[in-house]
Amino acid sequence: MKWTQLTSLALSVCFLVISFYSTSQEYQIQTADSWVKKHPLIETDIPVNQIIDGTYYLLLDTQINVSQQQPTQRYTRTVMQAVNQSGIDYISQLNLDFDPSYQTLTLNGLGLIRDGQYIDKLTSAQFKVLQRETELANGIYNGSLTLNIIVDDMRVNDKLDYSFTITGRNPVYQHFSVSRTLNWSVPVAQQFMRVLWQKSTPLYINTVNGETDIKDTPLAVGHDYQISLRNQATVASSNQTPRWYSPYKQVFFSELNTWQEVTEWAIPLYKSAIEVTASVAQVADDITMQNLQVTDRIAAALKFSQDEVRYLGLEMGTNSHQPTPASETLELRYGDCKDKTVLLISLLKAMGIPAYPALVNTEEGKRLNRLPPSANQFDHVIVTLEYAGQRYWLDPTISYQTGSLEHLAQPNYGYALIIKPFEQQLTKMTPPVDGLRIKTTDNYIIAQNREQPATFQTSYLYSGFEAINRRSSLARNGLDQIAKDYLEYYQGYFKGLTIDQPMTVTENANNGEFLSNEFYLIDDFWQPADPDLRADFYASEIQNSVYEPDQITRTAPLYFQYPNNIETTIKVKFEEQNWQFDNEQVEVDNPFFYFKKNIHFAENTLTLNFSFSAKQDHIPADQIKLYLDEREKLIDHTHFGIIKYIDGEATTSDSGGLDLEDNWIIVLLCVYLIGMVFFIVAWRIESAKRPTFNNTHFYPVSNAKFIIYSIFTLGLFINYWSYRNWLAIKAQQDSHIMPIARGIFALFFFYSLFLELLAHSQEHHKKNKIMPNALALIGWLLLIVITATTRFSDYATIGLCIIPLIWLPLVNYIQHINQSSEALIYNSKWRIRNIVISIIWAPILFLGLLQEAYLLPGASIVKGEKLWPFQVQFLQRQQLMPIDEDILYFYSDAFFDFRSDGNGITDNYIFSYWQNEQGQLESRLKHFKDITSIEVTYGKTKFDNTVIKVIDTEQQYFLLIIDSEGQTDKELAEQINRRLDHYKSL
Repeated sequence: MKWTQLTSLALSVCFLVISFYSTSQEYQIQTADSWVKKHPLIETDIPVNQIIDGTYYLLLDTQINVSQQQPTQRYTRTVMQAVNQSGIDYISQLNLDFDPSYQTLTLNGLGLIRDGQYIDKLTSAQFKVLQRETELANGIYNGSLTLNIIVDDMRVNDKLDYSFTITGRNPVYQHFSVSRTLNWSVPVAQQFMRVLWQKSTPLYINTVNGETDIKDTPLAVGHDYQISLRNQATVASSNQTPRWYSPYKQVFFSELNTWQEVTEWAIPLYKSAIEVTASVAQVADDITMQNLQVTDRIAAALKFSQDEVRYLGLEMGTNSHQPTPASETLELRYGDCKDKTVLLISLLKAMGIPAYPALVNTEEGKRLNRLPPSANQFDHVIVTLEYAGQRYWLDPTISYQTGSLEHLAQPNYGYALIIKPFEQQLTKMTPPVDGLRIKTTDNYIIAQNREQPATFQTSYLYSGFEAINRRSSLARNGLDQIAKDYLEYYQGYFKGLTIDQPMTVTENANNGEFLSNEFYLIDDFWQPADPDLRADFYASEIQNSVYEPDQITRTAPLYFQYPNNIETTIKVKFEEQNWQFDNEQVEVDNPFFYFKKNIHFAENTLTLNFSFSAKQDHIPADQIKLYLDEREKLIDHTHFGIIKYIDGEATTSDSGGLDLEDNWIIVLLCVYLIGMVFFIVAWRIESAKRPTFNNTHFYPVSNAKFIIYSIFTLGLFINYWSYRNWLAIKAQQDSHIMPIARGIFALFFFYSLFLELLAHSQEHHKKNKIMPNALALIGWLLLIVITATTRFSDYATIGLCIIPLIWLPLVNYIQHINQSSEALIYNSKWRIRNIVISIIWAPILFLGLLQEAYLLPGASIVKGEKLWPFQVQFLQRQQLMPIDEDILYFYSDAFFDFRSDGNGITDNYIFSYWQNEQGQLESRLKHFKDITSIEVTYGKTKFDNTVIKVIDTEQQYFLLIIDSEGQTDKELAEQINRRLDHYKSL
């Protein structure tokens, strides 16, 4: 027993030693070989505003040594500077990947450069070899290792300088090829690439997205190719681009020059694996016996390779491209794309149906046709065959696919290289594009009594890959969870929605379609739209397909799903009679999509039919504005609203009826009317009971009440105060003046009133106790000027606040001579009617002040320099105007918030924006050079807006809605025409 334990312990120690020795050999540390060319760092300023992740790349150096006698070596040196704490977090941990089955990793250097001094980190950094299997989630085991390095004591502005060499390359590649990106979305100070080519065979060099200088130094055998770049301009990154789009410049080095050479490389790999063994033939015989038609046999063989062989890739070493023999895959019942492809081709071969592997690139897509020939341009393989004059593309890695051959969803990766003898070029993949992707049908039954729930049944018919996705989702999540998700989705539209019947799904085995049916009851079908009720219907699937990009001003194309054919039918059956709708047909046809809407009403049922077909897979960057204009039309036509009148029948409406958002105006007017009636009634009652005061001179009131009350009544109290004083003067002098007229036109009788008070002061005080005569005359003239210039200007409210101060000397004199008078106390008292009328007019006062300070949208066009910084920043952040332009003129037709509506011009652009019915911000931005003309319709009255129709070079247009008061609308139109003339003359 003791000997057994001792033996076990010895074996354990032995295994530990072997394991340690093996790990220690996974990488080594030594200086770079002599063939490597060293590069000094250049001095450069940090472009702080362009830095991402706090990291500035000072050097990217890649050097490759290829010779006939030695394994290929790839030397990499990277120098990065941590600009801030984020940079420290980003670069202080390195991961160097390599495949130990054919590669060795040598760490050549690791250090920090701090204040010009190099600090070696090879002895203090932590090293650990990990087997992370980064593609494990995709069912792929590649056996690669990662050397994880944690660098200690890194500080802000430190430069991390590390280099390593990977020796060896995958032996499955019999020919050398390598590519390198030469410009980036982040700044790079210095780049260097070198291919030390020590072979006599030719090396072909190609670039995409631009040329680059390549220094070619001939060697005794081969060439030394070098590329050196400094401070290349960054490439602006864009989102929502097609997968195949890449703006980056790349260089390619390859021994191969034709696609036929790549084919000749791949043929032996697949030829040795495609086999018709007894086990393969048995499966093929079973398929043949169960399916009489050849097309059915092809579909059945595909389904067998998809469903009976699970996806699992063991892609260590040469297995990355060398497929497993068909019989072995059949026995294992697992394999990756090339294994499943070989099995499918073998099954078809056993049935006498020729088929071939087809190499594709799932990332590059149709861009593959622009790339130079190379064996490593591909990341996936599928099967292709021709039958009855039709080419088919079959992917055995797809799960949950069903249907006959003619109805199978075929992948489209742009281009494929078919692996068969003498194949010389890529083949364009052109699967059918006219099939429906989604067909939706919504059926509503609207009860006669609105208190009763409406019934809602919706069905979704999915085809092609959309059906495959739905089957996959059903398999992962289960029908109950999907039904719950859909219920929550529709409850976002109808809060009173409940399930009427369980959700059902059915499948069509022939054409592969997937049909789901949902059944609901809606308690709150009608939504309030005071004083009536409203319901809205949307072709949501179509609306979602024509989306608004996050970036409107862009240089990159916008992704657009293609093929994408959708049909939506909405049927609304009314149990209540007397509904009426007009039949209508609308079409929207443009380079991007075709849309058609039909409205039909018969037998008390409203039917809305919508159809949509995409025409291309992207929107060119220079056509985004046209696309947005066409999108706006589609969004408008894919919405239909109806109104149910409470006191009558119903009708159609896309925007009709009085919405709750507009009803506040009526409420406000009612409040004002009630307040005014209360004020007049209270004033008349008080006037009837007003006491008479003896020894009262004129109409005394305190200075505070006069100023505050005049401001809050927008100057009306000045007229009343003036009227009361002229009434007192008429009584004292028994004259024939008209106090009410002088009160109404108090402005013109200011100096006359001063003279009357001056006479009183001379008589009772023997001197002028009001103000100098000249000052009174100046005050009168100032009063006239302020009234005339501000009454109908942008500063009317400010003028109303200043005017009471000019009257103050007269008010103060009358108050002073009645200092102890009961009349002064009585008149200065704030009564309820005074408070009510002040509260009523206060919002108008403050609204006017905020508008005149340009904090709220005003009633006139504003020059750009008068806008507040936060307003300009909003326009720039939302990309409503170019960030490097200054606003010349701006106008907002919004009532409270300029962020919901506005338009204007800069030196080079016209812009307009508004909120749509969904509350989303939409905008138009046009350069003057892209505009052909404008059409101006001036407002006929001061209550009408002026409308400027802006027509672009593609005969599309949008509108500027501006104020018509004054001459600023004409000035704005003149400024636009002046700029249009300028660009036409260039």
